[in-house]
Amino acid sequence: MNSPPVPALSRYRDGLAVMWLSLWVNIALAALKITVGVFARSQALVADGLHSLADLAGDIAALLGLTLASKPGDEDHPYGHHKFANMACLFVAVTLLAFCGLLIWNSAHNLREHASEVPNASALWVALFALVAKEGFYRYASRQARLLKLRVLAASALDHRADALASLLAVMAILAARLGGPSWAFLDKAVGLALGGYLAVQGVKIFWQASADLLDTAPGREMVNDLREHILAVPGAVAYHQFRARRVGDLFEVDLHLQVDPHLSVEVGHEIARKVKLAILEQHPEVIEVLIHLEPAVAEHLKHKGVHDIKITP
Repeated sequence: MNSPPVPALSRYRDGLAVMWLSLWVNIALAALKITVGVFARSQALVADGLHSLADLAGDIAALLGLTLASKPGDEDHPYGHHKFANMACLFVAVTLLAFCGLLIWNSAHNLREHASEVPNASALWVALFALVAKEGFYRYASRQARLLKLRVLAASALDHRADALASLLAVMAILAARLGGPSWAFLDKAVGLALGGYLAVQGVKIFWQASADLLDTAPGREMVNDLREHILAVPGAVAYHQFRARRVGDLFEVDLHLQVDPHLSVEVGHEIARKVKLAILEQHPEVIEVLIHLEPAVAEHLKHKGVHDIKITP
């Protein structure tokens, strides 16, 4: 069953509430994991804590992005500030990639210098607690991201899943080191290398998507088809062409050329266009603007690449 649509301003407000909670969760877990990791001699737990610390930069960027994106248009930004959300995603990706480089370097160094140190049992319990907490928050944040349709929230949720994975790897490495003794202690350090490689791949994906959105890449075919189906369903809408949609932040702008009966008055044609616009906006609250260019439905304006049920004669 589909979730009810959420208005644009409400989704930004609800998204900010999730990000504030994410910020405080990351602060608490980062402090706990790094402190215990240092005293318990667990490089895997320290690496896990550093990831939570790196997440703070992403949380702050997401908070700023959502706050600025919710501002209305002004003289300098007549189209609004929605793309600040895309910039926040881009910053999250860059921060994640920078962290990956640091984590890989630090793990390789510790693997050479401290490969035989066995971590204390307290590191295992903290890693288990962090695993449960982070996986739980990932499920909550990803559910909210789907409901609110906020990509920056989805990127933040992915960070929490990565943190949960880091905690899982830390649990496995610490447990192996404690059961196997010094000969298996290297696993506690090697886990950072595996985590760094995995997170780098995720960071590239987020960076690629954010860059595509900033370059006005069209939304997916499924989304486009869903938007288009409301046009010809309006009585009086004969045909349309040059349908375009682009993402602005986590929202969309749509424009198209709409053809109506050439014998209708301008007032009636304008009313049909208004109903098409309302049909799209009412069914898709994630669409903030629909610009319609009105044309008469004659052969001159009917395009082979357009959509209509009229036979075009030369």
